[in-house]
Amino acid sequence: MTTRLYCRECGWHPAFRRKRAALRAAARHHCTGTPVVETRPPWWSRLWTYLWTDPADASAIDTAGGADGQLVDARGNRIQWAVLSAHHAETTFRAHQAMVDIVRAGYQIGPPPYGYRALRIRVTAPSGHSKLRAVLVPDWQTAAVVKQIFSWRADHGLKFAVIAARLNSDPRQYPPPMPNGRWTAKSVRRIVTNVKYTGRQVWARTIAGRPAPVEQWVTSAPKVHEPLVDERTFHRAQPSPAAPPPGTVDPVDSPPGAA
Repeated sequence: MTTRLYCRECGWHPAFRRKRAALRAAARHHCTGTPVVETRPPWWSRLWTYLWTDPADASAIDTAGGADGQLVDARGNRIQWAVLSAHHAETTFRAHQAMVDIVRAGYQIGPPPYGYRALRIRVTAPSGHSKLRAVLVPDWQTAAVVKQIFSWRADHGLKFAVIAARLNSDPRQYPPPMPNGRWTAKSVRRIVTNVKYTGRQVWARTIAGRPAPVEQWVTSAPKVHEPLVDERTFHRAQPSPAAPPPGTVDPVDSPPGAA
């Protein structure tokens, strides 16, 4: 923003880029009058106000709002809510579509899951612009822990709480997901139910914090990154349909479902 000082006594009117500098200059002013500070918003803010507001009739607008009950901004302009709503819907759709394209291309969104690390690569789009994307590569130590968890679960049928107790018995060999933390049945279940360990990317597994149907998930092609378990082992390790949802207490854990 640009801040300008005006003095009616001496005609002093310098401009400053920062409001703090303007206030310091006003404090050093040695005239009998007091400078008036006027802050002018940047050009992009004025352009936004011009594009998304409609100049209203001054006779039909009061200080509280329009005569027809519509809201107005600080300058007395009637806000075009329909245009803003359409713009918001369009930007939301474009952002969602961009996320879908990234996942289907096999790139990672957000922190990597336990057992993997994110490798940054530069990808050139068809338009010629290059962007940084993240792909999953196995971490030699934690990937072995993930394979051991699936082995205990699929081959031996151990419950999540029992697997967590075994992992906590040797934290150096089985480091927990969180530093200075401990394994829990919930953290073990989160690993067992994560489809990314089969080599696929997946997104939108939850909607508003609740599990979404499998048919609504956004998934990539198989083996977009190195899998840690095969498809058969993954399905054998999954809880039975009668099992409680993730986040429940440990004693109600159920054995793996049938293959």
